[in-house]
Amino acid sequence: MATSNDSSTPSPQVANQTKPVLFRHCTGESSHIQIILIVIVMATSIFGNGAICGLLIRFRSLRTVPNILVANLALIDVINAMTNMPLFIMWYLCQVTFLKGPAVSWFIVSWYVLFMYLTVASLVVLMLDRYGAIVHGLRYHSWKTKNKAVIAVFCIWGSAVSYTFGMFSLGLDINVGEKPVWIYRKYYFKNFGRSFLIPGYLVPFAVIVVLGFLIWREVRLSSRQIGPQSNMGKRVRSDVETAKTLGITIVAYFWMGCFPVLLHSIARLHGSWIHYLAFFFIFMNSMANPVIYSLRTRRFRQAFMLLLREPCGTSQPTDSRFRQAHTSSTGTGMTTIGGSTKCNGASTPDNRVF
Repeated sequence: MATSNDSSTPSPQVANQTKPVLFRHCTGESSHIQIILIVIVMATSIFGNGAICGLLIRFRSLRTVPNILVANLALIDVINAMTNMPLFIMWYLCQVTFLKGPAVSWFIVSWYVLFMYLTVASLVVLMLDRYGAIVHGLRYHSWKTKNKAVIAVFCIWGSAVSYTFGMFSLGLDINVGEKPVWIYRKYYFKNFGRSFLIPGYLVPFAVIVVLGFLIWREVRLSSRQIGPQSNMGKRVRSDVETAKTLGITIVAYFWMGCFPVLLHSIARLHGSWIHYLAFFFIFMNSMANPVIYSLRTRRFRQAFMLLLREPCGTSQPTDSRFRQAHTSSTGTGMTTIGGSTKCNGASTPDNRVF
């Protein structure tokens, strides 16, 4: 009897083997490093982009047409950081066992791709806005309104949603059983993903490059024709700074947009560092956008410091005391009135981003 009871009792090793495993990976030094990098990008993206959204909520004077478009991009990056980055840690790095099957995989992968195309569409619209402001000047300034900026935001979301879920409608019939998300992603990418990369990523990149060249050419011609010390010369210097920002935008879009897509195409081994970096660079785009569009500008830094001093106050970055402090330090008679910059009697549109 004793022998029979001993044989019927499972050994500790067998009991441990039958216990469900929640995390298949997340062990090892490389996995820990990869998780830490994603967490850093996630926290920085939420803080930086959240600050932009908070500034537009706090300061009415910042709610200009270009800033509405920038705030939309910041909102996209915040949602991306709060949803896709934690999901990426779970389904890609840790491969949690409960994220599997056709329905869950379809939603997670399509949600990730949606925010890729939302970012692309937002950058194209931002570049179009800068093109209109610099190349067409007063004609564009008299045409643009805040309502049209809101319509542009709805067009960004509508086009990205239509393109993404139209593409993933081709994956509704893919069912390979209760496989993890990364297996389904491979099927999606192989069956239809590659076909949508050129119109979805490379064509917008070409549009951004062409618009950037046209803006650079216009700024270059203006800087030659107008003296740097004239009233209009101040406007040209502002446009030069905008052109530099657009140049940084193009380089950042390539390294954190097109280049990761190329890595996705050549990386065959799932979980390798090359494959991981393809995702990581795309996530870094969310972290870089606040730096590109806001932290480089004096007006944003001024508004941020005012927000820290008076988080619930009514002061605006364009209040007289802030303008006087700026003019006394620069020695110029520049004031901001009703969305336009007035330099010693000559009025020009205020096309600044923050």
